[in-house]
Formats: sequence, C-alpha cells, structure tokens
Amino acid sequence: MWWKLLIGGILGLLVGHYMAPGYWLWVIIGLILGYLVDVWTERQGKAGKAQG
Repeated sequence: MWWKLLIGGILGLLVGHYMAPGYWLWVIIGLILGYLVDVWTERQGKAGKAQG
C-alpha cells in the first residue's frame, strides 16, 4: 500500500511542477489516487480468489 501512495505523491509533485494551482493540491490528488488504486487492486485480488 505504501509504495502506491508514494508513487501517487511523486506523480503529484511532477504534475504540480508544470500545472497550476501548485504542488500541494496535486500531491493530495496523487495520494488519493494512490489509495484508490490500492483499494481497487485489493478488490480485484479478492474477486480473483473467489472465482478460482
């Protein structure tokens, strides 16, 4: 989970460097997206185990 949040934060920093309104908004958005990716992958893993 932590590496997904880290990747989201780093991507937020990169996007915030080039786009308005700035770093902090994009870092927060990146962290939220990282969390949502983690939730989605956990659900996909559980669904795959239930089918198999």
